[in-house]
Amino acid sequence: MSRVNPSEISAVCAYVAERAGSALSSHQLHRLEAAIATRLGARSQPEYLEFLRSTRGAVELVELMAAISVHKTDLFRDEGQLLAVHEVALKARAATGRPLQVWSAGCATGEEVATLLIMLAEAGASPSSSVLGTDISQTALQAARRLTFAPEPVRRVPEALKARYFRDVKGGHQLDRRLASRARFACHNLMDTPYPLPELGAGFDLIFCRNVLIYFTANAFELVVTRLAERLVPDGVLVLSAAEPLLKPRADLAIVRHTSSFLYVRADGRSAAPPLQPLKPITGEFKVVPAPRPSAPLALGPLGSAELPEELTPEDEALKIFQLVLEWAAAGQAAPQTEAGLRKCLYLAPNLACARYLLGMLLEQRGLREPALLEYRRALATLLDGHARAAPFFLNNDRLRSACEGALKRLAR
Repeated sequence: MSRVNPSEISAVCAYVAERAGSALSSHQLHRLEAAIATRLGARSQPEYLEFLRSTRGAVELVELMAAISVHKTDLFRDEGQLLAVHEVALKARAATGRPLQVWSAGCATGEEVATLLIMLAEAGASPSSSVLGTDISQTALQAARRLTFAPEPVRRVPEALKARYFRDVKGGHQLDRRLASRARFACHNLMDTPYPLPELGAGFDLIFCRNVLIYFTANAFELVVTRLAERLVPDGVLVLSAAEPLLKPRADLAIVRHTSSFLYVRADGRSAAPPLQPLKPITGEFKVVPAPRPSAPLALGPLGSAELPEELTPEDEALKIFQLVLEWAAAGQAAPQTEAGLRKCLYLAPNLACARYLLGMLLEQRGLREPALLEYRRALATLLDGHARAAPFFLNNDRLRSACEGALKRLAR
């Protein structure tokens, strides 16, 4: 591989990052520099940049953007969130008998697509239902189309479902062909329009975009969420990862709080979000273990005036307020209330790393880089020393540590 001076391709790196909507970590930047070095040849930076901006360089630009993508995932990842999706989004819609249209945006090598196909089948959805998987990487999509997985990504799948929906092949497990036929795949960059449409109807019933936007800049994050919301049917559900909560008020999305997760529902002004039903056991063999049910949320007025049972510890109060912070943000409450809530959480429970991480996100979105860095570093230090308090309805501490490390790498650039 030819070697290039990073300063000689900095403009190329910046353009690729802009087109991908990504704030590059140092690791992503090194991967991108290596990918550019193999393609640059004798061209100067201005010449290569002009080539990438032309129609002739479109394929190569996509290859460079794919070099900074992360494609490691598992089937049935984030079981608590999948339980919420089953209860809130799938059961009632499947009962209508109409075909459901689902989109996995940033599908990587197909693990989420396979998960959604199984969930649709277990919910009793119409056999005409389909799942669209899109990704920026053609290489990842080639693997996704096979819907065949090594043992490691399938380890979370319950044995009964594995027996029902997979057949053993050399080196792994292949999804049943009847389900696989309901999937389709396309190459798409979330920074590009137009966005995909479902085969049937005017919008998607459900859009998954998990662990993708965490790599995006704040402006790109807001832009993509807006475009995803536009592709939902009225009352359609958007699923983001717990590391990507909406901390700013939005008129187009309302929040639904489930026992173990938060989902976002398109609000069109004509109908409210679907009513949240009490948690019930899932029928059939689709079994996931929900996080412990939190007690009823507090009716919290001005901060500090909540009426709390005397037996609650400060840490318990902090967890309740943290849960409300997510509801405030999605329900359109003012950002100062969100920040005040997070700071009250940290006053009550300084080791609540999830609150510190979200405070860092809020500060970063406001352009306050140094204060954001400080909060991310404090959160990571708490996680590394093993003193971090976990929230049952948020990321587990291992994944939260990865999110903090990613945020620090993003801001370091």
